[in-house]
Amino acid sequence: MLAFWKSRSMLRDYLPFVWTSCTVLLASCPQFCGAADVDASWRTGQDFRRQLDSAIGFQWESSPIRQGLTGLSANQRVAIWLDRRVDPDHQVDLVVRDATLDEALQRVGSAIGGGVSYVDSVAYLGSQPVTEKLATLAALRRDEVKQLPPAARTRFSTSEAWKWDALATPRELLQQLAKTANAKVINIEQIPHDLWPTGDLPAMPLTDQMSLLLAGFDLTFDIARDGSAIRLTPMPMDASIERSYSPRGTLNAAASTIAEAFPGVTIKKSGARLAIVGKFEEHELIDRLIRGEAVRRVETTPGIKRFDLRVENQQIGAIIKAVADRESLQLKMDIASQAKLQQRISLDVKQLTLEELISQALLSTGVLHQIDGGVLELSAP
Repeated sequence: MLAFWKSRSMLRDYLPFVWTSCTVLLASCPQFCGAADVDASWRTGQDFRRQLDSAIGFQWESSPIRQGLTGLSANQRVAIWLDRRVDPDHQVDLVVRDATLDEALQRVGSAIGGGVSYVDSVAYLGSQPVTEKLATLAALRRDEVKQLPPAARTRFSTSEAWKWDALATPRELLQQLAKTANAKVINIEQIPHDLWPTGDLPAMPLTDQMSLLLAGFDLTFDIARDGSAIRLTPMPMDASIERSYSPRGTLNAAASTIAEAFPGVTIKKSGARLAIVGKFEEHELIDRLIRGEAVRRVETTPGIKRFDLRVENQQIGAIIKAVADRESLQLKMDIASQAKLQQRISLDVKQLTLEELISQALLSTGVLHQIDGGVLELSAP
């Protein structure tokens, strides 16, 4: 029950060369599934969470990610949204046996060099920098809504199914969501032009819809204090949220247990309660742990991200800049490198790592490169 499409904007963003990685969005849309009589109802709420814990097994042999996810989504009736920057034709070899659906999705995310995040009843697959904080950012936006005046709070708390027609643009979709909240988008130009086909997703809070839409652009948003406007902002480098708990037994014992199970969180005593700062996913598990449930954290080994790229007679400098922009790398180069990067080349490569892709692009120039701390540095010997 997933629909995939290639976005025209990706070609515009990186023209004049063409990435075979394209914008994709997954939604309940039978005309894209090849079966008009498929039951398009999604699992939501507790039914969705129970399904994530259900046992599953499958085998993909050099399967395009879109093909595998389409079958998985239809079989499980779980909505999946694939980040717009993931190549839908990326081939995956994966065998899953005796695993939960959550574990399987984590492994799929790892196979594409990323991860998975759950926003309401939607599984979002994309790069780790996005999936590691998306659920937390969505939760922070929901918390902000609770601080709004009553009328605005009611509007922003709207939860309903999300549908749109073919050729809608993400700007139009965001404006429609904002209109539902009687709010204005201050800087809508931060979203590049794009064209999306028909979409149909399960009911979820208005702010979660906004968070999902903006994630593929590395954006989140702030809500004005009176609820009259939203402003798009870059996703922060990290995100955390504070929650307060009243555990059973002594605070010291509970704090020790939580600290051992979740070493990444910060724990403080606040009266008879524990104030814990961590990611939204950690809070979900901590809440279950305090209620006496057995919890298990899914640990996956990050996969290696690979790239397909086709260019014809383009400047090497333009190619390197596009790669750096795509991977959110700061580009630094010396004067000698700039001169050599004026050369033009043609490339048609598949399944290269980032290091391999940059090395291939620079091969004829003799320019050296180094990636360190989010900086791509070029130097000519």
